[in-house]
Amino acid sequence: MARAKKKAGDINSSSMADIAFLLLIFFLVTTTMDVDTGMKRTLPPWIDPTEQQNDVDVNERNVLKVNVSKSGMIMVGTDEYTSADLRRTGEHSRLSRETYMFLAMPDRSNKKATEINGMNYDVSEGLVSLMADAETKYKVYLQVQDELTHAFNLYRDDISVQVYGKKYDELDEIQSQAIRKAVPMSISEAEPNDQTKK
Repeated sequence: MARAKKKAGDINSSSMADIAFLLLIFFLVTTTMDVDTGMKRTLPPWIDPTEQQNDVDVNERNVLKVNVSKSGMIMVGTDEYTSADLRRTGEHSRLSRETYMFLAMPDRSNKKATEINGMNYDVSEGLVSLMADAETKYKVYLQVQDELTHAFNLYRDDISVQVYGKKYDELDEIQSQAIRKAVPMSISEAEPNDQTKK
């Protein structure tokens, strides 16, 4: 006589929701999220419009004007640059080279005797004035910022080698603080003007 085949029982799935919930909690707890830190820029202090202001005179020779239009055209002084001039070939892009030369060359910006580590060194008083239209593409604006920052970092390297005999990123915290104080990231972000609107 043939035996009757037993039917396989159904799998109990009542605990599946609990397992899925526990896995979800596990992944939420153990996963790290990338956080955008943004650009390190010191914004100017808020100025009360009702108070009378004394304008600070800045020697024109010590200001490198960089204008970025909404179309992506860049004016450095009276010279036209394009986004291609933001790409580095070797150590510099065209923009970072121009900014670096402005800071480093004695005939481009005034130099001031600055005490670092007990000695006096000639450090540029140069300031980069960056103006961008409100409709400038974010990518172009960030590239310009990157190249200006790169030029300042290379100039810090030069001063650091003179003072400590090594590059800025090889210094300890006290030494790098002294270099940052002597060579601040002097990039002023100004209001857009007519030149940036084109």
